Amino acid sequence: MKITATQTFEAEISASEVKRIALQCIRAAVGWKPDYYVENGKLYISKTMNTSHSWTEEIVVGEASATDLAAQRVINQILQS
Repeated sequence: MKITATQTFEAEISASEVKRIALQCIRAAVGWKPDYYVENGKLYISKTMNTSHSWTEEIVVGEASATDLAAQRVINQILQS
């Protein structure tokens, strides 16, 4: 996200937009793709496959690190608020 300004301005954004920006910043800070999630101590990615049919696969990326666990907890908190 890039915001460039040469003067002061005031902007109002909706609560949903605040959540979207927060999630985007957190994911960028820890290197998470939007499809990542942690479950049972493992880091997964949810991938949707498209051919003549569409299906979703849950792929294990590896063991969840302390950063992964913390990111998931913060993301869950934002999504639940």
